[in-house]
Amino acid sequence: MKKEKVELKRFTTLIQPKLLTQIKLISYFTNKKLNESINQSISNYIDDFEKSSNTSIQSLIDLQSKFSNKLDIKDKDIESKTT
Repeated sequence: MKKEKVELKRFTTLIQPKLLTQIKLISYFTNKKLNESINQSISNYIDDFEKSSNTSIQSLIDLQSKFSNKLDIKDKDIESKTT
C-alpha cells in the first residue's frame, strides 16, 4: 500500500512553553515527528468541536467556497456586460 503524499504548509505561531514541552514529549514517546503529533492533536480538537457543536467544519468550508465561487461568477458576468 502506498501512502498518499499530504501537502504541508509552514506557519509560525506562539504557544505556551509548557504545552510545547508536553507535545514534544508525546512525539518522542510515540516515535512521531513533532508536526505529526501536532496535526493529530488539531485533528482531535476539530473532531471534538464538531461532536460537541453538532456541526461539520468541512461543510462550512464547502459552503463558503460555493458562495465565493458564485460571487466570482456573478462579478465576471457583470464585468462582461459592462464592457
